[in-house]
Amino acid sequence: MMSYRRCGEVAERPHLGLPAGTFEEELGLDGFFGPVSHLYHRHAPTAWTSIKKASFQWEASEEEAADFLRPQCFEKITAKAGGDFFESHHLLFWNEDVSISVHNITASNKIYFRNADASELFFCHEGTCKLESVFGSIDVKPGDYVSVPKGITYRWSTHGPVYLLRIESFKQKYRRPDRGLLGQQALYHEEGMIGPHFDPSIALEKTSVVRAQSGGKLTDIEYAFDIRDLSGWMGDLYPWKLPVEKIAPVMSHIAHIPPSINSTFVTDRFIVCTFLPRPLEEPETALKVPFFHSNIDYDEVIFYHAGDFFSRDNMAAGYITLHPRGINHGPHPKALANQGKAQRTNEIAVMVDTVKPLKTSGLARSLELQNYWKSWQA
Repeated sequence: MMSYRRCGEVAERPHLGLPAGTFEEELGLDGFFGPVSHLYHRHAPTAWTSIKKASFQWEASEEEAADFLRPQCFEKITAKAGGDFFESHHLLFWNEDVSISVHNITASNKIYFRNADASELFFCHEGTCKLESVFGSIDVKPGDYVSVPKGITYRWSTHGPVYLLRIESFKQKYRRPDRGLLGQQALYHEEGMIGPHFDPSIALEKTSVVRAQSGGKLTDIEYAFDIRDLSGWMGDLYPWKLPVEKIAPVMSHIAHIPPSINSTFVTDRFIVCTFLPRPLEEPETALKVPFFHSNIDYDEVIFYHAGDFFSRDNMAAGYITLHPRGINHGPHPKALANQGKAQRTNEIAVMVDTVKPLKTSGLARSLELQNYWKSWQA
């Protein structure tokens, strides 16, 4: 284990009192939880003139050799046809542990879904809808997370267009973050976690079809009765929702805190964070925008939901960025120059950090803004 060292002209402390004319880079392992160094550059780490595939490549498959690291941004899906939950599914990114998709739902489902492969987490971006399950129903609006544990039988009901972000966890169930010294009421309290409304007098249907998924294969199971016909239920395995307004951001009035403090749902293979409006740091010498870093051990996906995205220029609601490990990213030049004028953030975004590198679908590639990497050029 190496000991802490300090060389040359550096900040008063990380993110506070940077030497004049320098740009701070945080180089760390284990996604802000491991060893870390702070480098003070005289030129921004993102002040590149070109990013392209290297002329030399190690032996690899044709697909692997064709891609190269770069900051990536993808437009919102607007041209693709909607349909029900199944028809409106659009896969964007995936690996062995997680898949990230969107659904632009325009029709309710008659068929129920049971996922035996993954626990599912949804985030409602647009529209209102209802999750109907054997446990009861949950009304969903923009800004709501909906957790559907593996094996739950459910379907979506809507009277208008709905745009959902969907994150499937294949290896582990979702957990609440370890709040440690912050206490059990930190981040969000159980009072903000809303379970299904069970109504035994609900109007029942004469038949039901459950579409079960296992190993990626789908099977339809038919019943001559409504599967919601329960006398009751008890236990701690059921779907529930968490509105973002029930989440309390952790803040420091002195210096910027790494984004991992915004963790909302965690597994050992990836984490889901929520960025919410909050006051900015008070000292004039504080770095108020996210610091430059290079994601050495994680790929980072951000879904931009609403507000003014403080550290990014020209970022529209519904856009998604992917910053792969090994490539620096941080505030755009305009955000860095104007950080002293802001007193608080006004953004809502969902971030997914994955241990294993993500693969990108052909659909996502068709939506990629090819010159996004140039947006850091002043």
